[in-house]
Amino acid sequence: MKTGTLALLAVALCFACQQSQDGPAPITDPQQLLGDWRLIQPASAFTTTLSVGVEQLSGGTVSGIYSLKFTGGAPVNTYITTAQLINSATGSIDVGAITTTKVAGSPAAMLFEQSYYTKLKAATRYELTNTQKLRLYSGSLASDVLIFEKQN
Repeated sequence: MKTGTLALLAVALCFACQQSQDGPAPITDPQQLLGDWRLIQPASAFTTTLSVGVEQLSGGTVSGIYSLKFTGGAPVNTYITTAQLINSATGSIDVGAITTTKVAGSPAAMLFEQSYYTKLKAATRYELTNTQKLRLYSGSLASDVLIFEKQN
């Protein structure tokens, strides 16, 4: 009984190790963040975009921490914020307050937009699964992830 359990545990451990070696390592190079992105998840009928650039006020870096400027269009309004890269090796970020235009839209568009802003502001980590797909994590649930596709 013990031998069977140990063998099963060893096989499971080997399988987990093999999967992590075969899977692509996330890209955390901040230069790969720069550019224009389109939100693809959560899926929506509304177009939502994110443009990432180097924050000019800081000259690009502050004590080794990149300061990025996030701008974009949500379903109704446009927005701007900054994001500090706390640790590019782990993808840790700190998103600042979001400033938006104040145009009203349909209730569905406004609800989606507020949900997007909440998740964007709460983002604590980014991950590039490849150079064309960006994930911003704001929690541990699958619904707490914003997934973008590179546009340029």
